[in-house]
Amino acid sequence: MLETTEFIAETIMIATAATPFDDALEDLRISGNVILHELYAPPWAINVPDEAAIRKTLGVGDAARALPFHLVRAGAFDLSCDGGAPARVEAGEVAICMSGAPHRMSFGEGAQAVPLAQILERGPQRGGDARVATELLCGIFLLRGTPLNPLLAALPPVLKIDTAGASASPSLSFAVDMLAAEVKDQRRNSFTASRLLEIFCAEAIGAYRRSAEARRCGWFSALDDEKIGRAMRRLHENPGAPWSVAALAEVAAMSPSRFAARFREVMGQSAMSYVAAWRMNVACRLLRETPAPLMSIAAEIGYGDVAAFSRAFKALVGKSPAIWRASTESRELERA
Repeated sequence: MLETTEFIAETIMIATAATPFDDALEDLRISGNVILHELYAPPWAINVPDEAAIRKTLGVGDAARALPFHLVRAGAFDLSCDGGAPARVEAGEVAICMSGAPHRMSFGEGAQAVPLAQILERGPQRGGDARVATELLCGIFLLRGTPLNPLLAALPPVLKIDTAGASASPSLSFAVDMLAAEVKDQRRNSFTASRLLEIFCAEAIGAYRRSAEARRCGWFSALDDEKIGRAMRRLHENPGAPWSVAALAEVAAMSPSRFAARFREVMGQSAMSYVAAWRMNVACRLLRETPAPLMSIAAEIGYGDVAAFSRAFKALVGKSPAIWRASTESRELERA
């Protein structure tokens, strides 16, 4: 049996990957479900409810984010979200609704929209002329990262990624094709399908991270910045170090004033506010996944006493560490 400090150290070593991006991605603890695979001949329309309703339908507590994805295997559809202009999703593309907002999927004019819950209740339907129909493979990605994970905040409301074209990564295309084969063979709940859903989601996020749009985002832009990115990597490697603006600036080989100004310019927040948020994100991970006492967790992320840690945690998370841990454990038991 590992001692408490060794248990925490091993947990962080496993959870902390090579880069801040991998670290934040690992923190999401991705899983998922395929909920339908159907052909729809035009005109057709489906209303997908908001995230809270989806969680209720799936019996998932609010400890997880439930994000619908819609993969087009053939044909196309129009996605309307938050009253905005419809976006066309073509064959080979996937749309992941990161905002959790209700949305409408449709193709053709004049169709009466059918609620998603009604489609799930009636069971699989494979009607329609395959030559003109839209073939959809839809599901839910479940993300169990904490609300302070910077990766979630850096993603757009709708993530539309090409999974099959020349620009698609081979690993993403492979995962999608393998998942489609599992679903076709009536193995959508298999162990393999579960692992493929994790890879699918992670590779789709990775594809967005490499896009020109992502490079204009504060967090992704900071990771790519030679100096700011170096400091962020060191922070993620050792969140409990006695970090200050001066210490981070030394890692970045900049003066403290220039580093502070550049960090705020790129990230849109101060360096120390990012340090505090990432430390509390790590604290949430340890509270959720280890039995470590608050004193050990506080020391691991750089706080000298439990009272100071509890004040900082509550300021950012909205609950004390003990209450947050208890409520998370309760939700996980309900989910089980």
